[in-house]
Amino acid sequence: MNTQEEYRKERKKIELNRSLDWSTFGVEHKVAGEILKPMTVQVWFDLLAMQSPLISSELPTLEAIIDYIWRNSKKKTSNPLLKQWRLWMIERRVAKDLKEKRTAEALIEVVLDHINTSLNEFPSSVSSARQTRTNSVSMYSGDASMIDEIASRYSMHPDEVLKLPLRKAFSLQRVIRVTTIPDYKMLEPESLRAIKTKHLQQLNNGK
Repeated sequence: MNTQEEYRKERKKIELNRSLDWSTFGVEHKVAGEILKPMTVQVWFDLLAMQSPLISSELPTLEAIIDYIWRNSKKKTSNPLLKQWRLWMIERRVAKDLKEKRTAEALIEVVLDHINTSLNEFPSSVSSARQTRTNSVSMYSGDASMIDEIASRYSMHPDEVLKLPLRKAFSLQRVIRVTTIPDYKMLEPESLRAIKTKHLQQLNNGK
């Protein structure tokens, strides 16, 4: 597959996923016997706060994998006794899968695909991509900015925004910014930019 074909395939995948975000259908992720629901804004903020290795490109631990699966499981419950039992079952399944290379790779692949599917629509703009670091402390967090942006636009309570699937929240952010900020330039999704970067590197290397 050449670069153009790879680019078209990835673009088609992104367009399909964007349609699925607002339909009754969706991409299903199943791991360790658990069906994962789309990651919510709340789960994303929680993972950032606890610095989960699964979203910081560090080597994932057994505990981090179990925690991630539980937070995103469709069968997650607040019942203390049932929660304890279900976490024990997930731990057994994950530990068993990690013992064999084939099943371990399959488990990690599903988890990472779920993460990438959730995060690959982050609404990066040309201006934000070029921002430089400063030593000053921001007056508010990016988390608060995102929640306020959506809540204000759609007259939602902040707690309602936290329950939104992350991809939907990103989609709404893009709509808000493109329709309200003059000359706002939105970057392509990271996966498409990565393909273009690879193509340029191949050209520079004479391939």
